[in-house]
Amino acid sequence: MNKKPTNNKFNIDESSHGMRLDNYLIKTIKGIPQKKIYSMIRKGEVRINSKRAKPKDKIISGDLVRIPPNLTYATKEIVLKVKPESLSWIDNTIIYEDDSFIVLNKPSGIAVHGGSGISGGIIELLRLHRKNIREDLELVHRIDKDTSGCLLISRKRSRLRKLHKYFREGQVKKNYIGLLVGNIEKNNFTVDQPLKLIRASNNQRMSIPDIEGKKSITLFNRIKKYDDCSLYNIKPLTGRTHQIRAHTKFLKASLAGDERYGKQPDLINKSTSLNRLFLHAESISFPSLSENDKIFKIKCGLPKSLKKVLEEIIM
Repeated sequence: MNKKPTNNKFNIDESSHGMRLDNYLIKTIKGIPQKKIYSMIRKGEVRINSKRAKPKDKIISGDLVRIPPNLTYATKEIVLKVKPESLSWIDNTIIYEDDSFIVLNKPSGIAVHGGSGISGGIIELLRLHRKNIREDLELVHRIDKDTSGCLLISRKRSRLRKLHKYFREGQVKKNYIGLLVGNIEKNNFTVDQPLKLIRASNNQRMSIPDIEGKKSITLFNRIKKYDDCSLYNIKPLTGRTHQIRAHTKFLKASLAGDERYGKQPDLINKSTSLNRLFLHAESISFPSLSENDKIFKIKCGLPKSLKKVLEEIIM
């Protein structure tokens, strides 16, 4: 059934930074033939920041892409099968809030946004929960569905653009805590390996090492070594899809509980109460939006469930 899009304007976030316009539209507005997309661009019906564009033009974080408002296409509309009054739990995930942005401690198992068979992600649930508050909630960046921890959401369009600028300039620092299964000898090391995003045979998206891929750098610093695994601070210097998971696999290791990239069977998963990916976005920091020379940093510690797993490993 043809549906009219609820929004004909798209804010470009860091995950789409550098994409060609045609590739972005093909990915974003599924259901429209590629021939139609190219025709719209040639006719000037697609605009980037209110200006005509070409298919090969690169989009950057903070851009506003507009498509025709009367466009119809075959797609599945995101329908949230929840009642607003059932979303009070979201308040407990908010670890910081001011006039410009919100930082959530996103639970594992919840996607950041709807799509690809997911009825609704944390951003849609948050908008529904706060529908009576005058604000413009947008994801500033993304983390995997199976990863928990710090997720930055802007409340104003102007702040979204500035935060995206910080990401482009490398001024946003993120630290993850992950449990790596395998015999890794080094305490501190860097993985500098380009990654390319592909569709696997099961139609799942995966990042694989490829010399033609995008530059991807991850820093690993060991916190504690156990018998057959190690706990690491992990700092991604770039923001590629599944970067930490793909770089861990490149090391011939795996994150505990990783069913997509990990080696099977996962001994940690079988010998402990672990029922999720052991990867947690522990902190995020960036320059203040209002005060010069001040660095804003938010931290959220390991969930109780992951602390329990570490205790079980020692036992």
